[in-house]
Amino acid sequence: MHDSLKFKHKRNGELLAEGFSGEDLHRKTGKWMTKNRVLDHENDAYLEVVTDPVTSVEIHHCEEPLSKHTGHGSNRKKRAG
Repeated sequence: MHDSLKFKHKRNGELLAEGFSGEDLHRKTGKWMTKNRVLDHENDAYLEVVTDPVTSVEIHHCEEPLSKHTGHGSNRKKRAG
């Protein structure tokens, strides 16, 4: 069993922050990793850390202004197929 938690923090209907913490399947390796991600809309901050839970090795670390975090996920350019 793999656990995770998502959250959204709103004030008066405005999204201030959202995040994810827990286990997530790493697509490239097919292994379950520990992922912590926070999108702080109010303070323009993005933080994502992916760690191998077996070895405690940090696989991925991204910390940057949220406004600079583009071209990922659904915002990624589609490959010509």
